[in-house]
Amino acid sequence: MVMTLHPNGHGGLLVVQKLRKPVVYLDHWAIRLFCENRPLQDRFIAALHQSGGTWLFSQINLFEFVAMTDMEQARRAEALLLRAVPNLHVADLTMDKGYVFPDGAPQHPDAPQQHWILQDIGERAYIAGGHWNMHNFVADCINHSGELLPLFEEMKATMKTAIKELSQQAHLQANAKRFVPTKGMTLRDALARELLREAYVNPAYEFDEHDAVDFIHAFGPATVCDFILLDIRWCHRFEHAARRLHKGGVKGKLPKPYSRRTVAAFLADLEALAIKPPA
Repeated sequence: MVMTLHPNGHGGLLVVQKLRKPVVYLDHWAIRLFCENRPLQDRFIAALHQSGGTWLFSQINLFEFVAMTDMEQARRAEALLLRAVPNLHVADLTMDKGYVFPDGAPQHPDAPQQHWILQDIGERAYIAGGHWNMHNFVADCINHSGELLPLFEEMKATMKTAIKELSQQAHLQANAKRFVPTKGMTLRDALARELLREAYVNPAYEFDEHDAVDFIHAFGPATVCDFILLDIRWCHRFEHAARRLHKGGVKGKLPKPYSRRTVAAFLADLEALAIKPPA
């Protein structure tokens, strides 16, 4: 199983998780779609379990529900997450090692503890007597939006400022016009550069805070996932970046991107990976 429960030695429960392929990441619109469309939800949950794979759920996913402050949406999201466990993996993409930053981000003075989402799930399982429990998992975050949303807003503003500064560097602008891999360049480095290419080559393009969120959705999970559902504009950017990297000789596997228009293809591809029972 992807997630398992263990005694923590202090009377509580510890959640241990690992990524098991195929790994799926969903942008906010995709989670809402599966929350609201029961036939699609049934197909997604069945395919997730039958493939033995993992749904990677991030703090960005959580923060976007918190920003909506819609308790009905929160309850639907909690029900979807509960159906997914134990084939679930939670991560803070901007703090945890190996996502947006190779070694993780320095501890922010106001940020929650490391692996705070995982710890929260363990506490809820303990309350439920050792059973998976997502009751109020999203709703409680909405109730603490005064603490969480300032962190979300700061993250977006910091990302926007950083990208704006990078886009004004002449050597990066020149490199973006014609992709040439450099010695020691990793797949992560190359993908980040290509996903942000428009900011470098188009002086009229203004990378805003919505782009900051979409960039994290696209870039953060990319090196660990097999399937990734993105906003249609960023899906096209991801496809274009992958082609340029491949043509440029950068090695490594990137996930297959899907948009709202290709949800049916995503479900069919995930269903095709169903684990066959032993004969």
